[in-house]
Amino acid sequence: MVQIEHLDRIAAEEIPKVEMSTSEVREKESFRKYLETIMQQAFAKYYSGDIENISLVGFGSLASGFGMPGSDMDLAVVPTYKDPARAYDVSIDRGIPRLLERAVLDAKLGGRLLTRTRVPILKICQTPTPTLYTALSEERQKWDKLPEEEKYPSDATGSFIQPNPAVDGQAVQPTAQANGANFGVDFPTLGTAAPTKNRAQTHAKTEVKSPTTEISDPGTHDKTKKDQNQRSGKQWSREKVVGPLDFPKTGCGIQCDINFENPLGIHNTHMLKCYSLTDPRVRPMVLFVKSWAKRRKVNSAYSGTLSSYGWVLMVLHYLVNVAYPPVCPNLQLMSHRPESEMTRIISGYQVRFWRHEQEIIRSAQSGRLTENKESVGSLLRGFFQYYASLSGYSYPRPPQFYWTNEVLSLRTPGGILSKQAKGWVGATTKITAEKKVTNRYLFAIEDPFEIDHNVARTVTHRGIVTIRDEFRRAWRIVKAVGQGLKPEGGIFDEVLEYDSAVQPVEKLVETVM
Repeated sequence: MVQIEHLDRIAAEEIPKVEMSTSEVREKESFRKYLETIMQQAFAKYYSGDIENISLVGFGSLASGFGMPGSDMDLAVVPTYKDPARAYDVSIDRGIPRLLERAVLDAKLGGRLLTRTRVPILKICQTPTPTLYTALSEERQKWDKLPEEEKYPSDATGSFIQPNPAVDGQAVQPTAQANGANFGVDFPTLGTAAPTKNRAQTHAKTEVKSPTTEISDPGTHDKTKKDQNQRSGKQWSREKVVGPLDFPKTGCGIQCDINFENPLGIHNTHMLKCYSLTDPRVRPMVLFVKSWAKRRKVNSAYSGTLSSYGWVLMVLHYLVNVAYPPVCPNLQLMSHRPESEMTRIISGYQVRFWRHEQEIIRSAQSGRLTENKESVGSLLRGFFQYYASLSGYSYPRPPQFYWTNEVLSLRTPGGILSKQAKGWVGATTKITAEKKVTNRYLFAIEDPFEIDHNVARTVTHRGIVTIRDEFRRAWRIVKAVGQGLKPEGGIFDEVLEYDSAVQPVEKLVETVM
């Protein structure tokens, strides 16, 4: 089929461009060791509690094999307790993140602790500009001068449910629109005609008019407020401008995020790596989709779209549950494996998957894991069609994802749960003295292990509309190939936009992680 051949050609051209080189991997590993040394020295000098030592363990895209050039490193602080009985304890003293932030700044690196996130994150850059370093140091000095009770506010929490008109009521019920060609009428089209930059065109900056609908937090606005905002002309951008404490995308060396008390992230990463070993098409599929999402600017949890981890789960869902025959087995449902070899309890959650890498490699090489013979281009065609959810009235109807009422659940046979069954039908907000964490369910992707966590919880109304519209744009482009239709553009055309009214990332971190 000409459309499949077209996608195969694009994949062959684009994927090599977004594969991380071995030299970059080595450079980042060297920086990880340097950071670990700095932090261990500071820990030994200033800490006298129950933890004997700490280590920095890589997780995320770099560790799973899905990293792209220039991507950040994700590192987790793993404590080793003096008491052997606490060997599996991942909790740390509340002062440790600030101790490590101080060590990073003293080493003349860029360091900034984010505490208003779901879990604390220490952001680090290798070579901050003098202006950035000064701003980060001054911010830390402000914290140092705070009274002790303000440095570490009470951990008392409150949790309450707020109605979410975008997912409450009829939105969680299958409707005629949801099952037909008009699906998505509750998500008005935003930005599908946004100007883009083709690599073959000039690099002159093109301004993109931001969409006019404004729902900054769909969990805290009723329909009247939503309608008022739609008429107000407020602007939204797929990318947020950089504030004085934010790291620029380039020009400050290697960047990394250090997580505290996030042991499940390490196990998630290992499972993703194991999935990449089940079939040689998995990694190219993931890299293609991640690169596409980056160029279309729908890959930022800070901006109300979807994190890299979420995009990987979307690809795996398709390869495990939608492609036929399946490209990958479900590693969490490998019934022939002994239960004792597969299951661990981490932070109260069951972590169960086929984790023996060499066994997976041998099984894949012998052809025991799949009967699917499709090319990467054929799988990409099905992937975009599935998430575009535009089946029309043709029969037989192809598989499609119902954005309004379905949850992607990799651990579940078939890969789909309903939002209603999960109870994910209204936004919830958890408030502590230090932060406010809002869980949205406009787009729902269940974490494979932490099953009460929605990986897509940061996706706003604007974000889900934009993501869905990008799938529809991509599918229109694919369908036009070989039909004699004027192309709408290229799948990998880059979105360019300018919006002086957007907020810096620092104003939005409370919604992330």
